[in-house]
Formats: sequence, structure tokens, C-alpha cells
Amino acid sequence: MIKRINKRGNLPTFLFFLMVLALAVGGFAFWRLSRPESPQQQSTGLRSGKEPAPIERNVFLPGRSLESIDQECTELVSHVVPSVVSITTTTAPDREALVRQFFGIGGGGIHQTSKMGSGMIVSPDGYIVTNWHVVNGAAEVTVQLSDGRSLPSRLAGADQRSDIAILKVDAADLPSIEFGDSEKVRVGQMVFAVGNPFGLQETVTQGIISAKGRRTVSEAANEFFQTSTTINPGNSGGPLIDIGGKVIGINNFIISRSGGSEGIGFAIPSNVAKRVYEDIVQRGRVIHPWFGVVMRPLTPGLARQLGLPDTRGALVAATMAGSPAERCGLRGGDVILSFNGKPVRDGQELRQRVAEAQVGVPAAMSILREGKPLDLDIVMVEEPAN
Repeated sequence: MIKRINKRGNLPTFLFFLMVLALAVGGFAFWRLSRPESPQQQSTGLRSGKEPAPIERNVFLPGRSLESIDQECTELVSHVVPSVVSITTTTAPDREALVRQFFGIGGGGIHQTSKMGSGMIVSPDGYIVTNWHVVNGAAEVTVQLSDGRSLPSRLAGADQRSDIAILKVDAADLPSIEFGDSEKVRVGQMVFAVGNPFGLQETVTQGIISAKGRRTVSEAANEFFQTSTTINPGNSGGPLIDIGGKVIGINNFIISRSGGSEGIGFAIPSNVAKRVYEDIVQRGRVIHPWFGVVMRPLTPGLARQLGLPDTRGALVAATMAGSPAERCGLRGGDVILSFNGKPVRDGQELRQRVAEAQVGVPAAMSILREGKPLDLDIVMVEEPAN
């Protein structure tokens, strides 16, 4: 006899098993969805082509927001502007016109021309630095301060070679600006120009240092900073300042096809202006170091004849009698490669290095003599009057 199995008794057990399984799967799915994705899983998703969840990022870093940068710039400008002055010059009337007017010959009046420029107060007792070409030929020079006062000024001294002039006004407790070290200026750093372009007093523009050591056709013999800062007629003589509020250059001229600014401006390094200022205030005149050499361009043909690897350096053709160059043992045919620790690429750069030297202070030179390296020490003296 076959015994039958009762299947109805297993149905509740089977249903209970399905319910437990459903709860387990649902619980795991809920836990998996609510759990944040780990960085490793995110990177795995990126590798597999899945789109990562968007990440919220704070655009402004603490202390570097646009508001704080704006505040720093405005505080910098407000600190510098009171030290910048507008300069108006008036030329003397033409002598021939005065004679004609005196004798009643010819018609017309006597015409006087005027120019405008900028300058900066560098001492509380009224010394002002500007460009020589701003005041050259002027019979009267008037300085207008940022507080509205107009003061007559006199020429304390000037250096035509560097295109720097020093004015003096009779006033005290003036807001002065500090010289920075132009040797530390870097290409790309932010700068501001403050001046009087087209008679618009206290105009501020911003840019960067585009290049250093530019050699250009100008009234100044020194090298220049090139800047993208907007400079226009009337900015000449005004300061180019760094983000610390110190003067690193004196705005000098622009290169322009239109007559207006095209973002190619040039400034005299502040160390040049500072040296002229200190010489005039302390000695009453500008001291120029004297080297005493006659130079010759070092062409590729001459370099081959002298056995030199290239045309770098300043070739000495001869030394002047009694000059520092003669006394230190320099000879014709020597090639100067460096002066006072700075490289010399050619004769023009040697003149620049000599102009930077201090009178009475020993300077070191590296030269090539008959193809062999040699070091010499030289002591500069003041340039003779003649």
C-alpha cells in the first residue's frame, strides 16, 4: 500500500520563506541606496564611463575673495595718490617777439607755451621727482598737490642722461612715497600707474610688468621696464608702484601709432631715480662714474679672429690715459664678460653697468684675454668735468 504525502502542510512554510527572502532583499537594497559612494567607487565609476555626481566647490578661497582684493587695491591707491602731483610748466616768451613788440614791429602778441606732466613727493620737506623732459626749457614750474594747493617750485637739480629732474617746493609735512628696489622687480607682477594724463589729475591705471631691460630710443640712456599699464601724455614723471605701495619705476614714454596708449609703456627703474635724487640732495650734483675705455663692436668676424666662441661681451679697443680702466690693468683686445657680478652682453650693457657702479667702491670684472679667463678689480672715480 502506497502512503500519500500531504503537500498542503508545506504551503505555509514556503510562503513564510518567500516573505523572509523578500524582506532581506528589500533591506539590502535600501541599505545600498542609502550608503554614500566611496571615493574608490567614484573613480571606478569614472573609469567605467558612468557620470559622477556633481561636486559642489567653493569658488572663493578664504581671505582671497574679490571683495578683499578690491579693498586692498582701493586702500593702496588711497595711500599713494596724495603723494602724486600734477606739474604745469610755462616757457619763457620768445626774445625776438619781445624785441618786435618793444619797437612796435610786426603784429600779434607774445605767445607762451605750457606743458603738463606728473611727479611724486619723495620727502616730507618738499622734494619732488619727475622727468627732465617735463621741465626742460621751462621758465615757471607750478606743482598742484592732491589737496588742491598750487605751489611754485624750483629746479634743485637734474640728470639729462637718465631723464630725471628733482624739484623743490617750500612746504612741510607733505605726504611722501617710498622708493622700492627695482632690482627685485619680476616680469608679470602687478603694477599701478598714477599721474596726470591729459590734465586729468589723480588718474590710476593697472597692468603688469611686461619686460625688463628694454633698450629704446629715448631721452634717457638707461634701460627700461616695459609695462602694459595705460600711460598717456601727461603721465610722464609719475610713479609706477607695486602692490606694496612703493615706487619701482618712473613713467617715461609710450610707443604708439595713434598717439594714445596701446599698452606699450616704458618706465625708468626706481634705483636710477633714487641715485639721482640722493646725489642732488647730498652733494648738490649728480655723480657719474668714470671707466675710461674705448669700445668696439664685437662682430662674428672679430670673434673668430680673437678665438672667441661667440659675440657675447664688450670688446675693449683701448683705454684712456690715467683712467680707472688703465690703472686696473685692462688692455685693448680684452673682452669684458661681467661687471660687478652682472653679465655684460655688449658695449651698451657695459655702459649701463658702469653707470650703476658707486664711485670709490671696488668693482669686480670677469674678462677674456687671448681666450683665457681673468678677473680684475677696479675702483671707479668721478667723471672729469671735460
